[in-house]
Amino acid sequence: MDDRQLIMLAASGDPRSFAELVRRHQGKMLNLAYRYTRDRQDAEDLAQEIFFKAWRHAGSFRGEAAFATWLYRLAVNSCLNHRQGKKARPDPQPLTENLQAGGEAGQAGDDLVAAERETRLRGALAALPPRQRLALALASFEDKSYEEIAAVMEVSLPAVESLLFRARQNLAAILRPLKRKGEL
Repeated sequence: MDDRQLIMLAASGDPRSFAELVRRHQGKMLNLAYRYTRDRQDAEDLAQEIFFKAWRHAGSFRGEAAFATWLYRLAVNSCLNHRQGKKARPDPQPLTENLQAGGEAGQAGDDLVAAERETRLRGALAALPPRQRLALALASFEDKSYEEIAAVMEVSLPAVESLLFRARQNLAAILRPLKRKGEL
């Protein structure tokens, strides 16, 4: 069965159909939530909230867009509504997953440098305004097209282009002093 059929069955109260949708999409929702919160526990809570909203609002799915687009829209709204005052704790798992356990002494030094760069990149991403951070996460980490981002964020294509342009400009401005100091 495709997602559209499963959500229709879920809307009529079939929990197994909804469980299948969760199985299919939980990794992507968890990744998006993690990219936004930078905290594993918060991301898990946020992903659970996203699926709870999807279950509760399954009957409102009209099929005008793909189920994945509808789910991402719920996810984006949940991320933007996430408690802004909560400070995210750094996660030991790197975004780029370049660090390897073990290795030689030279490798350990390289790993420390990579970990420091990772920390600085996380800080720079966290400093972006929420809508820019989400647009950048969807484009860079979720490989969404500009059209998909526009549908998910419920904005125009030029608005997506503007959000991404400003996000990249802001990110470069934040990272520029670190590059000059040789810290990145």
